[in-house]
Amino acid sequence: MPFSSLPEKDFVGKQEELDGLTRRIVLAHGSQARSAVLSGPRGMGKTELLKQLFGRLFWGHDRVAPFFYAANPAVLSAKAFSRTYLVQFLSQRLAYQKKEQALLYHYGMSIDDIATLAEERGATWARDILDRYERSASEPLDALRIALNAPHRSVLATGTPVAVLIDEFQRLEGITIEGNPDPKLVSLFEEPMASGKTPHLLSGNGPEIQEMAVAQGLERIPVQPLGAESAMSRARALLAVHGAEGTIPHLLLRHLGGNPFYLACVVRTACAKKVLDEKDFWNAYVREIMEGPLSLSWSAVLKDFFPDLEVRRAALAMAFMMCHAAEPHPRRWFARSLGLTDAQVSATAHSLYLAGIIRGEFGVFRATEDRVVRDIIEELYQEEILAKSRHEREQLFLEALLPHKENAVHFEMTIPMVKDSELVVAQCLEQIGKNLQLNEDAIGQMQIAVIEACINAIEHGKGMDNKVRIVVAVEMGRLEVSIESAGSEFIVQETGEPFGDQAAAKASGRGWGVKLMKRFADEVVFERTAQGTRTVLIKNLGTSTGMRKEDTAKRE
Repeated sequence: MPFSSLPEKDFVGKQEELDGLTRRIVLAHGSQARSAVLSGPRGMGKTELLKQLFGRLFWGHDRVAPFFYAANPAVLSAKAFSRTYLVQFLSQRLAYQKKEQALLYHYGMSIDDIATLAEERGATWARDILDRYERSASEPLDALRIALNAPHRSVLATGTPVAVLIDEFQRLEGITIEGNPDPKLVSLFEEPMASGKTPHLLSGNGPEIQEMAVAQGLERIPVQPLGAESAMSRARALLAVHGAEGTIPHLLLRHLGGNPFYLACVVRTACAKKVLDEKDFWNAYVREIMEGPLSLSWSAVLKDFFPDLEVRRAALAMAFMMCHAAEPHPRRWFARSLGLTDAQVSATAHSLYLAGIIRGEFGVFRATEDRVVRDIIEELYQEEILAKSRHEREQLFLEALLPHKENAVHFEMTIPMVKDSELVVAQCLEQIGKNLQLNEDAIGQMQIAVIEACINAIEHGKGMDNKVRIVVAVEMGRLEVSIESAGSEFIVQETGEPFGDQAAAKASGRGWGVKLMKRFADEVVFERTAQGTRTVLIKNLGTSTGMRKEDTAKRE
């Protein structure tokens, strides 16, 4: 089904990406549109983005006909695929002419059904394509070429460009003739992809698509994770759908990495209760990585790439070792540890990379930065390799992930927007560090970052409520300071950073504030709030970084 169940107005945090794709497709009017690949990790919303684009083009006034096709692993013989591809294209193209949504839901239409429909609509161009296809039905390769070029032929006949949106494109390497998969058959897409009137947008598993020859010359369009505020808005919308109330913890939001699928899974599980506190959300996350749809989806990926149980166990062990290694291990180290040959280690690592479970950089494989995937690998290893009980595994994750409020220290203060008030915050932070016996270097560095954040809030909040609200939290070996004001600046979607008056910043010699925040805090997050803008500075209390001389020189 090409339509998404998510209304475009609720497509939070992705509107700019959708607008960019729309502008790209509209270039087809001048034969200047170019095919591309949507790239990003699993669950980042690539499929939803294509569906939203389909809906916008179908109902909009851009005069580009959309065609959405989701590659089905059950329909990969050349004969069955070409027929399905052609029928779906023609039914969607004919539906577009009169904006007939009902026609999009007519599943199982045959070639004869489409032929009858084309005659009723007076669509001689569609009838001509069908005639060519039927004459070539005995030659699967010729029929496949005709089906793949049908969008382009429709453009030649009608003058209306076509946007071809293909999801799970990597599956098409499995197209077969007489039962034999031939990855070269997917190269037949090269000709229709080359036309500026039929731009193709491909999505699916990025590492696999990247290795397909037919896609290597195409531009990569990264699909970005949700920003902090967009993720919070999406969470609120999901809670409202389920009739639940609560605020998902910021720490958990960061742990989910802005992945819409992860967020939806956790919120849906948490909504077993209607009034939720912070612990409910963390418990829901632990359930998800142990047995929920989130865990099942990644387990299915492992089984897909490693059907053999013993090979899968070795792959799981290798992924676990990578997640716990400070530096990448050489191939021979894995071979000795797992009892594999060098060739087996290379093949296993490559498959883990294709599955999206590890990443490949500069000729070596490293653990993924995706915290959720790392947690799932940890859980599967504890269950399948170490055979720990469910209770043991649950306690392990709850102790590792759930913030222990009894050990947390929380301070709140409000300062006026007057000169040097930021120094008061810095002095308070110093005293908090002394009272709690925190790392002095880490506190000193955070003082610099906090001063810059306060100055930024004061400069951009003038004329508002003349107050800056500060929250300091120390828990689980982390120091978190949030600085919120009613400033008029806003967050730039592409960078997640604040955008204020750049001309004024240059004139005043400022502009190094954000750089210094990032230099001395381990993590900096800018969030839009109901009151204005919030800057969140996070420091792991076991870390400290020396100040570079050039930082000081540039600051002065």
